[in-house]
Amino acid sequence: MKEASRAVHAGRELVARSPLAPDLSPAAVHVYTDLDDYDAVARGDRPGHYYGRNSNSNRAMLEEAVAELEGAEAGLATSSGMAALHVAILALAPKPVTIVATRELYGGTLALIRQDLEPIGYESVFIDMTDLGAVRRSLDGAGLVLVETITNPLCRMPDVEVIATLARERGIPLLVDNTFATPILFRPLEVGATAVMHSATKYIGGHSDLIAGIVVGSRDLISAARARSVRTGSNLSPFDAWLALRGLRTLDVRMRRHSDNGIALARALRAMPGVGYVHHPLLEGSPSYETAKRLLAEGAGGMLAFDLDGGREAVQRMLSRFQMVRFAASLGGLETTVSYPEITSHRALTPEERRELGVRPGTVRISVGIEAAEDILADFAQALSA
Repeated sequence: MKEASRAVHAGRELVARSPLAPDLSPAAVHVYTDLDDYDAVARGDRPGHYYGRNSNSNRAMLEEAVAELEGAEAGLATSSGMAALHVAILALAPKPVTIVATRELYGGTLALIRQDLEPIGYESVFIDMTDLGAVRRSLDGAGLVLVETITNPLCRMPDVEVIATLARERGIPLLVDNTFATPILFRPLEVGATAVMHSATKYIGGHSDLIAGIVVGSRDLISAARARSVRTGSNLSPFDAWLALRGLRTLDVRMRRHSDNGIALARALRAMPGVGYVHHPLLEGSPSYETAKRLLAEGAGGMLAFDLDGGREAVQRMLSRFQMVRFAASLGGLETTVSYPEITSHRALTPEERRELGVRPGTVRISVGIEAAEDILADFAQALSA
C-alpha cells in the first residue's frame, strides 16, 4: 500500500465483528490461569500482555504502525519524545562514547547530552552537519552520530543519506530525529540510518492533546531499548497511545496540507515588512535547497522560521496583533502557532551560543497549521503591516 493507506490501516488487522475504532484498554495487569502460559508470554515466546509497564495492546498497535510506516522491524512507544531519545541513545551506546551531533539541536536534546550524559562519561562533539567535510573529520573515534532530519529551529536539512554512508563505513550507529519530516515525507532507515525517533507529541499525534515518543529500528535494538524503558518506567499510557494512533490515521493528509501551507507562507514572508531571512529547506536560495529537493520530494512539512527586524520588542508587537495565529511553545498541531526560541526551545543556551547557531533576538519559529493558506498569510500580513 501507499503511505496514505498504510497510515490508515497499519498496526491492526480487522476480522469479522471487530470494532472499527480500536478499544481502549487501560488495564494495568492481566489475569492468567496457567503458569506456563504466563511464563511464555513474559519471556516473549507468545503474544500477549501481562503488566502495563511491559506492554499494552494500545501501545503495541501504535508501535507496530509507526514501525511499518518507517520500514522498521519493531518500535517502542514511550512517555515523551525525550524518553524515546534517551532510551535510543543508551540502547545504541550503552557505555560512554563520543556522540557527534548537529550543533543546531533541539534545546532539550542538548540539555540531555550536557546535563545527563556528559557527567557519566559520554563526550560530545557538535558540528554543522550540512558541512560534510566537518562530518568526515569528526567521525574518527565517534561511537554515535545524532542528526535531525530538519533542524530545530532554523529548518536546515543535512544530507542524511551521505552521513549514513559515512557512519556505516566506520561502523558507527546513526540515530535520526525525524519529528519534523515524519515517515510520510522521509524515511531515514531507507537511506541507511540505524534507528529513528519521533516526538509523537508533534505531527504523529497532531492535535496538541498528548505527550508521547517513538523509537524504531531492528528487533534487537528495540528489545534493548524496551528493556531499559521497562526498568526506568518510561512507558506510554494506554490513552495517549490510543490518541497517537488516532492521529496517525490522518498523518498523510495533514502533512501534505502542512507542507503546502508552509512553503506558501515562507515565500510570502519574504515580501513582508520587517522580515529578514526566511528559513525553510525547500525555499529557493536556502543552503539546504538542493539536499531537501532530493530527499524531501513530497514536501518539507509545516516548520519554518524567520528573522524579524527589531528583536524581541518587534516580536511582541507582532504577537499582540495576531487574530488567528497563536503563540505556543510546541509544534505540529492543526493550528498555526509561533514560538520564540530565545525563551522556549533554546532558553538553556547562552546568548553567545544562540548567536553562533544563528538564533537571533528576532528569530521566530512557525508551525504552520492546516487552515486555509489565504487566512494564514493574511494574518501574518496584517500583524507585520505596522
